[in-house]
Amino acid sequence: MFDVGFTELMLVGVIGLVILGPERLPVAARTVGKWVGKIKHTVSGVQREIQEELRLEEIRKKAQANQEAMQGHMDDLRYEADLMESSATMAAEDNTGSETDNHSIGGTMDTTSPESSNTDPEASKH
Repeated sequence: MFDVGFTELMLVGVIGLVILGPERLPVAARTVGKWVGKIKHTVSGVQREIQEELRLEEIRKKAQANQEAMQGHMDDLRYEADLMESSATMAAEDNTGSETDNHSIGGTMDTTSPESSNTDPEASKH
């Protein structure tokens, strides 16, 4: 973290021994050790939070991309459904129009089947 080598650590220890003396050096070393531990703990907590936020941001981006893709598919489906509906409406209008044309041109059509018509005069006598 601080990239401190063994010789640098020994130099700090010797200077601390000269400045603080042998009585206060262990207490000072303990205090510095506690502070370094707290700093490491805080830094690791911040790193975890940053990593979690980055992971959540990545998930949000993927969800947004998926939502946009699904919206595109939904738009395509709506377009296809509208085309089918308009085709069905046009076919129904054409069908209705052709029935009207048949009635107006030829009058009424004979819808009786040939089996039901009696062409035999003797069958009608009975």
